[in-house]
Amino acid sequence: MSETANALETANALRAASDALLRDLAELQELEQEKRQIEPDSPRLVRLAEEIEALAVRVMGTSMRQRERAQQILALPDAVTPDQSIAETAREIHVILAEWRDTERQLSEAQPGSPEAGIAERRIEGLRQEYRHAHEAAQRRSGQRPEKV
Repeated sequence: MSETANALETANALRAASDALLRDLAELQELEQEKRQIEPDSPRLVRLAEEIEALAVRVMGTSMRQRERAQQILALPDAVTPDQSIAETAREIHVILAEWRDTERQLSEAQPGSPEAGIAERRIEGLRQEYRHAHEAAQRRSGQRPEKV
């Protein structure tokens, strides 16, 4: 694998780890907020505490992988070091498409005109734009002229 391809793969892995970490942290916050509302003698309190503990372990593992990827990027030669932040690094197309499919499914299950449907419609439009940008960037990297998507 060329150094440039390795740099791109590492940057994509760093982005994926960051996305996973943000999702897990949001879920962790949601579970903790739910746990705070439960009566102390409820068996649900123990189950939520166990879920939170398992999720915290996963967050730790993701954080460690993210640090390792960042160290790999620092070790790259300057000529191939990514020049974009994690947020500016495009997600891989297959990841965008998977989320798009899931959101389309959510829209089909939502009541037309409901807040859930509106959220899904806006998310689909954002994913459509993200896909177009990622597709155009992939074409530029491969030396092709970007097509209309």
